[in-house]
Amino acid sequence: MRSFAASVFIIVASSPALVHADVIAQNLPNPAVPDPTTGRYTQDGTFSDALQSGGSYYYSQAIGQSFSIGSGQSSAISAVTFWGSSEYINSNAPWNQTSLSSNIVGMQIAILRTDSGSSNFPIVKSWSIQTGQFSQVLTGNYTANTYSPVLQISAALAGNFTLSSGNYMITIGGILNNPDGDAFSWIDGVADGSVPATQAYATVGDTPTEWGSWIPISDGTSGAFILNGTSTPAPGAIALLGVAGLHRRRRRST
Repeated sequence: MRSFAASVFIIVASSPALVHADVIAQNLPNPAVPDPTTGRYTQDGTFSDALQSGGSYYYSQAIGQSFSIGSGQSSAISAVTFWGSSEYINSNAPWNQTSLSSNIVGMQIAILRTDSGSSNFPIVKSWSIQTGQFSQVLTGNYTANTYSPVLQISAALAGNFTLSSGNYMITIGGILNNPDGDAFSWIDGVADGSVPATQAYATVGDTPTEWGSWIPISDGTSGAFILNGTSTPAPGAIALLGVAGLHRRRRRST
């Protein structure tokens, strides 16, 4: 039985300039201290698979986090940064790593439209990027029997794809060599589930018909990410940028 989560919002005032470099949406990682309500630490996270897996991997789940492009605004997406970790149970290397498991051969980043009136949100843009094309920087150290090392992972998103006004969701998931091998975990952000407009969602593949149908999640966790690009806002516009996640529950014995 999986439990689910909602999220928080971030308010960003537009620049006086007509076109400018911008953070399109973000949810920065939580501080490395336990949350006073849940007791969780920032290095906990959620296993999230690439959408292209079709739900066929071991954890058989993907998560998505909502954000909005404000009325009268358009945003060209050019880069992504996110925080994640991985298992190392199928490798002979020690867990104190400085990069993701070699079983994660790539990442799929997809943006979906959430105001389509259906739980089968349409994909408006997807990037599948090989792991070697990402920058990986260690930001959280391995703790024996507790946490995997945490990495800040960044890459350019080709094409400067433009999003018009509306409600969207970003999903980030691992593309695996061995579907039963080491998986990708998306690290918690600051979202706490207090803002309904920034709902998080999950899709699961326990049965073939479930994959691609998104379910609201509400256990208070979220994924940490930044979308960068350029925005063309209406004068004085305010963008509400939302994020969310799903707490990791299923663990493997090592």
